[in-house]
Amino acid sequence: MKRFKTIDTARGMAIFGMVVGHMLNWWLTEADLWIYLVYYIILAPLGVSAFLFISGASTTLAYRKRLMLLNESDEFNMQTVRNVFMLRALILLGIALIYNIVGAFLIFEDLTWIWAWNVLQTIAFSLIIIWPLLKTSKILRIILGIILLIANQLIFEFLLPYQGQINFYGIIFYILFNPTHEYVILPFFSMFLLGTVLGDFLFELDQIENQDERRVAFKIHLIYSLILGFILIIFGILFQFPSFLEHAMFSSMVYSLGLILIIFSVLMIIEELEIIKIKKSHKFFYYYSYYSFSIYIAHNILYFLFLRQLTIITIWIPIIVTMIILSLLIRYIHKKIGPYASIKFGISVLSFVIIVRKKDKIKLILAN
Repeated sequence: MKRFKTIDTARGMAIFGMVVGHMLNWWLTEADLWIYLVYYIILAPLGVSAFLFISGASTTLAYRKRLMLLNESDEFNMQTVRNVFMLRALILLGIALIYNIVGAFLIFEDLTWIWAWNVLQTIAFSLIIIWPLLKTSKILRIILGIILLIANQLIFEFLLPYQGQINFYGIIFYILFNPTHEYVILPFFSMFLLGTVLGDFLFELDQIENQDERRVAFKIHLIYSLILGFILIIFGILFQFPSFLEHAMFSSMVYSLGLILIIFSVLMIIEELEIIKIKKSHKFFYYYSYYSFSIYIAHNILYFLFLRQLTIITIWIPIIVTMIILSLLIRYIHKKIGPYASIKFGISVLSFVIIVRKKDKIKLILAN
């Protein structure tokens, strides 16, 4: 089955934007921090939503590949696939909680950050929740995704008065929305869920062997995606304006989803029509996608480099130099170490070995 380069490009772009955004947040002086706030309001919801959306699509594609392998092998069954899938999610959740504990004690000095919705924790819970839904219809997942987006805003507004209180509603608020400016589970699981629908469309598209029929189907999906994207952007902006700039709120998520569909469609045009012919191994954003979890954890050392020392004038050269060095380093690591520097690959291997207990039967996990 074909590996869609657009998935790697879109996910890599999201990680690249995250690193730049964090450097703005960490390095700017208090007086110039408003620049980061502008960046956060305009681009952060899009980047976060895109990463979860693309992760949902890639999860579905990996799931479909494993089902194809099951049909070709007598040694694996659906229970094995499910156990490997769930163990991967639990290992990722463990890493996320360790990440939170370190941050709570060393950076924030706030024990409430032991439970915080970072991208690792959000994806881990999304993977745990999504398993029974992967067998359901695309329509059901779309409806459920919309319901979750609406429910998130209603639940948030109901629970907000109880924030910080030691009672039932205060605890529920803490579980669902701590902290409110991060990757809180309800809206971003919704994006993950809607991304699985895209994954199914891509899988079905890839199964069309006749190239003429494939191109026709691709154009039809592309037109629908672009139209839907523009409709969602307009609706997200106009619905309760200007709430589309508020993090993780209904309008913001709808607006972000529209932008994601348009950007993804453009990237698919470039890939399918081969407008730009570049080998995958040489694509800039491919490295950021391949090592996404590793970069997410490792880039935190940049926090201490110029903490609150740079102004709106002096910050740009350090950011550009840092991103050039980081990009070259990632490419070098990819050539010398390859998948062994990828946390995602390590989790896949570990979970597979634990469940199957046969290291030589690695074919299943390589369907990632």
